[in-house]
Amino acid sequence: MKNKILLVSAILLITIGFGGCTASFSTNSTANKAAASTPANSAKPAANTAAAPKTEKPKSVVENEKKPAGTAKTAKKDVPIPADWLYVYDESKGYGFSVPTGTTQETDNRDGVDFSAFTTPSGIDIFALAYKDKTLTKENLLKDAVDFLQGMGQKVTPGTLKGESDDYAVADATTVLEDGSKGKLRIMVGTDVSDNYILIIGTDPDKFAANEKIIDEIWGSFEMWSGGTSGQ
Repeated sequence: MKNKILLVSAILLITIGFGGCTASFSTNSTANKAAASTPANSAKPAANTAAAPKTEKPKSVVENEKKPAGTAKTAKKDVPIPADWLYVYDESKGYGFSVPTGTTQETDNRDGVDFSAFTTPSGIDIFALAYKDKTLTKENLLKDAVDFLQGMGQKVTPGTLKGESDDYAVADATTVLEDGSKGKLRIMVGTDVSDNYILIIGTDPDKFAANEKIIDEIWGSFEMWSGGTSGQ
């Protein structure tokens, strides 16, 4: 979508305060390694607060992360991930997933909250939210994703969640930005006892079909290292 979903999100994420929610990916940079030690906040995404200036950050190419030892709950184990893809891991939030080689990212920080917007070589935008709240259901998380986008001026029409497992569910959505441009999204939600995850992946509607296999490989590779709904 020429970064319409994600880069608009990245620009405005600084302005919405985020209610303590962290949109964070670990990279090999010193700044993000330090941020990984920041305690997780427990509030969910907030919408619509006063604007603040954006700090421009250069794009960087994603570097491969080493998976931690142990067993994770994977979103969709039967989706094969290309061998040359890169693994992105957030140690502080307990999740990781894979992206195509050549994917770029933009990162920033506000009030101790890190965020990154990712763009694949084929123009897929990726955005993630991670926060704690043991009362939330998958339907709550889908509503949070919709509220988050709508809080940034987008009109979102979500589809119905389809359960992939006890831990994960997926829904498609369409979005219209303030300038009238459109997007198509696939939203993955995952939850364990207290940790909640939202992965928003989108592109232009006319590019979605051509990129659908890659989109499914991205969310299908998502892993929770915190244990899943049972906490085990």
